[in-house]
Amino acid sequence: MRYLTNGTATAVALALLASTLLAVEADARVVLATRGPSYHAAPSTHEIVLEGGLAEPMGDQDEPYFDSLVGFGSGTGYQLGARWRQYLGEFFAVSPVFQYTRFGTDTGVNGGIPYYRRTSMYRYGVDFHAFAGGGGSPMRLFLTGGVALANNRLRDEDDISYFQSSVNAPAYSAGIGLKMRNVELVGEYTYNRFDTSKFDPDGIQRSYNWDYLIVRAGISFGR
Repeated sequence: MRYLTNGTATAVALALLASTLLAVEADARVVLATRGPSYHAAPSTHEIVLEGGLAEPMGDQDEPYFDSLVGFGSGTGYQLGARWRQYLGEFFAVSPVFQYTRFGTDTGVNGGIPYYRRTSMYRYGVDFHAFAGGGGSPMRLFLTGGVALANNRLRDEDDISYFQSSVNAPAYSAGIGLKMRNVELVGEYTYNRFDTSKFDPDGIQRSYNWDYLIVRAGISFGR
């Protein structure tokens, strides 16, 4: 099975960025061409953000399973999430978040038996955002960083056996984003590494690097 990796993922990310920038430009023209009322209600101090994007493994996950002690043949996948963003002023916000990330499934045949091997994770985190520009700006750059509990999951099955296990570990994220009113685009890197014996068929404790890169879009509501 062929996965989206490196070049293909980059092309998709650039296409997503280009479409978002076109939307930003169009919306900015509308804002500049339209005169609003003299008085506006103060914006809400919070908003809900729904997110989705591409997930690219950057550590050991994409190494072939049969050629590596810590690889699982994972490919490009996706991330879905939701967050509550609470503004602490014009330039700073704190954001509890839940995200599900699923990487591309490794499929093949071993000894005449088809197999399916998949890695995924649940992320329960708190992110912090620092915005540039005033709150009324139609387009704002922001920095994001956060800490989370990552529930790292492995599922390995074929026609005669099934295995599933998970490991909790701290994870740390940092990235940069572009917010245009209720549309935003974010590029984010997550540091996610842990030691466990649960993923080794012989029960040997090994060190795993499950770092990953996310390029995602979001839509916010309530502000």
